Amino acid sequence: MKNLNKKTIALILFFALGLISPTIIHAATTPSLGQASTYGILSSTYTDTSGATTVNGDVGFTTPPATPPAGVQTNYGSGAPYATAGADQGTTLSTLALELCTFTFPAGAIDLSTDVTHGPIGVYAPGVYCSTGAVNIGGALNLSGNGTYIFRPVGALTSTVGSVVNLLTSASACDVFWTPTAATTLAANTTFFGTVIDDSDITVGSTVTWTGRALAFGGTVTTDTDTINAPSCVAPVPPPAPTPT
Repeated sequence: MKNLNKKTIALILFFALGLISPTIIHAATTPSLGQASTYGILSSTYTDTSGATTVNGDVGFTTPPATPPAGVQTNYGSGAPYATAGADQGTTLSTLALELCTFTFPAGAIDLSTDVTHGPIGVYAPGVYCSTGAVNIGGALNLSGNGTYIFRPVGALTSTVGSVVNLLTSASACDVFWTPTAATTLAANTTFFGTVIDDSDITVGSTVTWTGRALAFGGTVTTDTDTINAPSCVAPVPPPAPTPT
């Protein structure tokens, strides 16, 4: 301590006493979906316009499609755990809404594939991306890096025909969430990843390939010759409680 000047010693004491706190960067975290995690489709009304959709994952509804989807479903219809899954969907949405915005787009509608305000065009690192308007995927969208991605548009979520979401460098569909406040519409031939929570209705165009979940417990999900695979994810471990000092 003899070699330390008075300013250095004072600074050490301030940190030790908690009078100065280092800056804390809040990273996005993946919430638990509870019983909703096993559902590829969760809705009030489920409609398939083609009768040729495949869903690998549970399918929940109170009003069924004319033709059941192909694929593997452990739970189908409104039997347990349908009601619990709906409640868990609401809890997850509330949790996602509390995440702090990593980046907020300029006012108005945003094309995620062409936006340059957030960083490299078409490339997104883990974080919480907030928009005051509708959000569109207008081409290639690259999610790059291990972590949680949350897209929170105040408005609709849409895609352009043939758009592709790519997962790069350890990004996982288990950690991608979309929470629009208006209806979701994925155009034909879109390749999509992540969980959409949207009771304003989810419409999936023809021949869409989706690894994730269409969760609209209070609304309608419409498909058309699509393939939806609910990902198998390890439930996130809650952080340990802080130790009193």
